[in-house]
Amino acid sequence: MKRLIVNADDFGLSPEVNAGIMRAHRDGILRSASLMVAEPAARAAAEMARDNPALDVGLHAVVCRGRCLLDASRLGAAVRPSGEFIDSPVGAGMRYFFDRSMRAAMTDELRAQVERHLELVGYLNHIDGHLNFHVHPLFADILVDLAVEYKVPCLRLPRERVLTTLRLRRDHAARKLVESFIFGTLSRRTSRMMAQRGLISTDALFGLHQSGHLSEDYIVGVLDRIRDGTTELYFHPAADIGGVPPAAEAQLEVEILTSPRVRDAIARNGIELITFADLAKSKLAA
Repeated sequence: MKRLIVNADDFGLSPEVNAGIMRAHRDGILRSASLMVAEPAARAAAEMARDNPALDVGLHAVVCRGRCLLDASRLGAAVRPSGEFIDSPVGAGMRYFFDRSMRAAMTDELRAQVERHLELVGYLNHIDGHLNFHVHPLFADILVDLAVEYKVPCLRLPRERVLTTLRLRRDHAARKLVESFIFGTLSRRTSRMMAQRGLISTDALFGLHQSGHLSEDYIVGVLDRIRDGTTELYFHPAADIGGVPPAAEAQLEVEILTSPRVRDAIARNGIELITFADLAKSKLAA
C-alpha cells in the first residue's frame, strides 16, 4: 500500500502563504500544514484551519530565520532585540551545537511554541522544524521530550532518497549530496531516540533537496517512484493576493498542488492521501 502525506510548511508566515495553503487544500491535494506560531499571520492561519477541519495542522518549530515567542532577553545571542532569531542556518547551527548553556532557554521557547500551537489550533499530531532544525542535536533532544510530554505522536525525519531526486533533476548535485549526508546522519540519530520513546514518522520523504526548485514534471516523477509505506512530500506554497507578490517559485507550488496532472499521477499509482492524524491512528491500530 502506498500512502502519501502532502504537507505545506510556513503556515502563518504571511497572508500570501496562508492563501496559497488554503487554495492548495480546497482545490488540490494538500492535506496537512505546519504552523509558525509566532509569525504575524499565525492567528489568521489558525482561524482558517478551524474553518477547514480536514486540514491537519502541526507545529513548524522555529529557532532560526523567524520570530521567537519569549522575550528576546531570555534567549541571549540566538535572538536580536527585535525578537528575531539569527538568519544564518550555518551560524545558528554552530552556535546551538557549541553553546550548550542555551538548552534551558531554548527548551522554554519550544515549550512555549507547543503551548501556543495548542492554544491556537487545539490539537497537535506532528512536529517539524523551520529549515529542518528539529533534527539538530540540541533541538531533537528537546522536541522528542516535548513530544512525549504533550502526547504528539509524529515527528518529521528529513531523510530523502537523494539518488531518486538526482535521477529526476541533476541541478545543484553537490549541495544535494551534502544535504543528504548531514540530514541523513541527523535523522538516524533522531530516529533512534524516537523509537525508544514510541514516536513515529513516515517511511520516506521528498521536498528537502529540491526545495524552491520544484516543477510539475519533478513531482510527477516522484509520484511515479513512491514505494509501499508512507511518504511525506512537503511544499512551501504562497499565492498572489494583490499586495507584494510572493516568489514565483512559491506561486508555482500552488499550481503544482492543484494540477490535474499531479492528481492523475496519484490515482494512476494507487496512492492514498492521508494525514499525520491518520498515520498515528494506523500505528496505534497495528
